[in-house]
Amino acid sequence: MQNIHVSTYADLEALSLAAARCVIQAAHEAIADHGYFTIALSGGNTPKALYSLLAEEPYTSQIDWSKVEVFWSDERCVPPDSPDSCYRMAYDTLLGKVPLTEQQIHRVPAEQADRDAASQAYTDEMRRVFKTEGTPVFDLILLGMGPEGHTASLFPHQESLKEQVRLVMPVTVPKPPPPRLTFTPPVLNAAKHVLFLVTGKDKAEAVQAVLEGEYNPEEYPAQIVQPSNGDVTWLFDTGAASHLSQKAR
Repeated sequence: MQNIHVSTYADLEALSLAAARCVIQAAHEAIADHGYFTIALSGGNTPKALYSLLAEEPYTSQIDWSKVEVFWSDERCVPPDSPDSCYRMAYDTLLGKVPLTEQQIHRVPAEQADRDAASQAYTDEMRRVFKTEGTPVFDLILLGMGPEGHTASLFPHQESLKEQVRLVMPVTVPKPPPPRLTFTPPVLNAAKHVLFLVTGKDKAEAVQAVLEGEYNPEEYPAQIVQPSNGDVTWLFDTGAASHLSQKAR
């Protein structure tokens, strides 16, 4: 992989502090460059601590929230008030605590019965905000990784891994809740910055395979994330990084 940065931290707290600095730096760069900051959030447990940090001082005042546009890299097909909703987790920990308007928060309409229509609606919303007919270029996409190497809701051996036309698509994954909407590889690989937050020893084997193994995205979808004009930063805790060679850490 090119333009890859790897750092390991003692625990989730230290990792989250580093992640907060990365988000703030990306926001400053983007606002200085083109006047606004586009970020796609991830769900799962690991980013909760990051979101809580960004909602508090000394971090929250370091971002000009009036110039932020918030999206999600994937979403579970549940109502927005569901405990399983990635939107709800982000809203409860961050978005509801900082000065953002509703117009700046672009929730995935994943609760809609017609998942193809919902995917298209989210694609249209991205293109409207980014003012493009093509693939939007996010300033920062936050991602996690599962013990089997999935990222966003791109799981091993699924058709979504090969998608090159749609930007958002419905998937059914081997993890509850199974129905989801997810960004596809073209969106992930158009980003300027991608930030992976990975914790837990249960992910150590997948981490080693993704970073040091042969390129095999069918088995390890996180390997797909290689932005052509951007960089990827991996932040690990010691458990997740425990199988990496010393050089990679």
